[in-house]
Amino acid sequence: MSSRDDDVGRRYDVVVIGAGPAGEAAAELGGNLGYPVALVERDTVGGTVVTSGGAPTKTFREAAAYLSGFEKEKVYGVALSAPPEVMYPAVRARARRVSEQLRQATLERIRERGVHLVRGEARLDGEHTVLARAADGAETRLRAERVIIATGSSPLRPAGVPFDHPWVFDSETIAGIGRRPRELLIVGGGAIGVEYATIVSAFGVPVTILDAAARLATMMDSEVSRRLEQVLLARGNRVILGTGMASVRRDGDDLAVELADGRQLRPDALLFAAGRSVGTAGLGLEEAGVQVDGRGRIVVDAQRRTSCPWVFAAGDVIGPSLASVATDQGRQALCGALGLDFSAHVDQIPAAAIYGLPEVARAGKSEEDCTAEGVPYEVGRCELGTTPRGLIAGQEGLLKLVFHGDTGVLLGVHAIGEIAAEIAGTGQAMIHSQATVEDVIRMAYNTPTYTYGYKLAAGDALTRLHPDVLRAMRLPSRAHRI
Repeated sequence: MSSRDDDVGRRYDVVVIGAGPAGEAAAELGGNLGYPVALVERDTVGGTVVTSGGAPTKTFREAAAYLSGFEKEKVYGVALSAPPEVMYPAVRARARRVSEQLRQATLERIRERGVHLVRGEARLDGEHTVLARAADGAETRLRAERVIIATGSSPLRPAGVPFDHPWVFDSETIAGIGRRPRELLIVGGGAIGVEYATIVSAFGVPVTILDAAARLATMMDSEVSRRLEQVLLARGNRVILGTGMASVRRDGDDLAVELADGRQLRPDALLFAAGRSVGTAGLGLEEAGVQVDGRGRIVVDAQRRTSCPWVFAAGDVIGPSLASVATDQGRQALCGALGLDFSAHVDQIPAAAIYGLPEVARAGKSEEDCTAEGVPYEVGRCELGTTPRGLIAGQEGLLKLVFHGDTGVLLGVHAIGEIAAEIAGTGQAMIHSQATVEDVIRMAYNTPTYTYGYKLAAGDALTRLHPDVLRAMRLPSRAHRI
């Protein structure tokens, strides 16, 4: 066994294992702050976001909207869609190009921040030591004051699902679909399932989305989730909630899918997107004293420290979630590992987005959050289809703002519609600045834009807030009441 000893004598402040969203964020923050950081990756830098998740899915979304002329026929009365035999090869080729460009961009960011990238399969190998084994068998030992594990996750593949069937897919294999299915069943109503449901239906394929939960996209505001379900149903799709898949088997050219409630479905294609498995095998966790829970997830405290005092963890290995959450956790782990103040380096406002057609996004608290925490609140809404931009584009949508009931301070932003993720980003900045309902109204927004909806939604909330609350708000100037 060959060995590379060039790093044995060098001690890093942090060694990060895994270059997905969490690991990349941790390594880049450490590099930006001037700390010696090494990043070990066995496969592609950027993780699932680059290879099979974010980049391909979002590329499919853009392609579906463009090549299918999605929802434009009803606006202009002209069919603009390309035939399927043209669309599918073009979409796959575009997704490959985007993935490669993102991989190169990630590599450049890592190098620019002075992070030492090591190729290989990593594991903990004794006190403050990481062993990285390259594909050719060569080994590199890295000494580290702290180690951050961010090895991500992979699609859950239950034994009873025949993934060897050419028309049974998970989120990593669906990108290789070769032709248009007659009907697609999607098991899982989370981010992946919702994204593919809206994208595939835009290509004209009937979709059934199945989930045991009471609503789709449970990480989102419940009103927005219900709106999303209505959009899918209006396009002729089916949404089955409150029951799961009991079994699936081949039956001729179709699949016979038994539901837990006794019903049977017979699609010709199935996407299983109901969960992910954490990637902790072979890391040497047990030998290092790193505790995992019953589902194999690494157990961490508020600083993302594991039961081993010099090992931290972030991202899907502590619980699969969205890339935005994993990125934040990576920064938190870096701060915890180096004893830095979270508030100075890590966003404390939770944000998330699902990039389907339409997009769904949130930042800050939902109504459900406020109720659970006992926080008084009021809500303002704007139908984005009634704004000048919405009318011009022929696009429907909802912008919902949640304000503190006693202070009028903006607590949460929830959106469904075209570019909802960008719309929510504006609100996230306002939440950071503790903007009040009057601050939101006062802003001069460009028009026609969807962000003009903030003025209308805040005006809607203003009519519900108690006059005493408006008088008590901390305002830049009390002389200019609206």
